[in-house]
Amino acid sequence: MRRSLRPSTPSPRLDTPLLFPAQRGGYLNLHNWRRDEWNPAVRAAGLEHLTPYAMRHAYAAFGIAAGVSLFALARRMGTSVEQIDKTYGHPLPDAVDYERGLLDAFDAASDAKEEAHG
Repeated sequence: MRRSLRPSTPSPRLDTPLLFPAQRGGYLNLHNWRRDEWNPAVRAAGLEHLTPYAMRHAYAAFGIAAGVSLFALARRMGTSVEQIDKTYGHPLPDAVDYERGLLDAFDAASDAKEEAHG
């Protein structure tokens, strides 16, 4: 018996302005999506209940703390550098110390390079 190469469910439409359209087009029902998709995924990841916004906020804050550039975060999150800084930069009280450490490490590497060459 020959199998069909066509999927059993219709593919998402490519001509929609929505990034994640519902299966039959149009908008997703957010209540159903959170119940059927989001919450099971969060539980499967071993996390406590989180809203999509809380996860986005955590991603941005941890990214900033890890040294990911604001430019890279803005591109990944679909927003501007100014909005990332304004919205997500405030929960990082040790940001100044972190920046100082980066600059000190850069300065020490520059000094070591100069000493090696001259």
